[in-house]
Amino acid sequence: MSIQVLHCEGLHCPQPVIRTKDTLAAMAEGELLVIVDNEAARDNVRRFAESQGHAVAVEQTGHIFHVSITKGAGGDVQDEPHIECPMPVTKKKIVVHISSEFMGRGDDGLGVRLMAAYFDTLAQFAENITHVTLVNSGVKLIAQGSTVLIEARELEKLGVQFVACGVCLKHFNLGDKVEVGIMSNMFSILAIHKEADLILRP
Repeated sequence: MSIQVLHCEGLHCPQPVIRTKDTLAAMAEGELLVIVDNEAARDNVRRFAESQGHAVAVEQTGHIFHVSITKGAGGDVQDEPHIECPMPVTKKKIVVHISSEFMGRGDDGLGVRLMAAYFDTLAQFAENITHVTLVNSGVKLIAQGSTVLIEARELEKLGVQFVACGVCLKHFNLGDKVEVGIMSNMFSILAIHKEADLILRP
């Protein structure tokens, strides 16, 4: 039996169902494997295929769903089901802007401890944080000797990009000592801020 594969990852509802319907209509027989990446698409494709008398089997690998449709091997043909398209959740783009190696003013020793706690807590919000921009002595936090390098590396693994002011790094003689993120310029930092929905400043 021939198998066709239909990739629908990243498609917004109702596109996976529409493409499934068109592909099945062009098939005389055989099996269609529809690959989707969300539960709404999985359920809508499955309900549509079953309503048209096709046999359906679903398998999940991680966040990917494989919907196997065998044309004409199911029950009786019914009216097409209602397609449910949930509103997509729009995540805020959060940028953290750091302008000092210390958090707050007063006691620098306390400021170091507070900044370490701040970095550790940021991981809980990493899903929405796109960048951490660093200027002035804040660039020291991603250079050799920083007390928050472990936390910064963990944030980077979670998808947070660190962008440091190159002029600031050179001022502190840290141009070749960056351990996390990239050296950039003020134009790039401002461009990142422009695209942000929210900018946090510790």
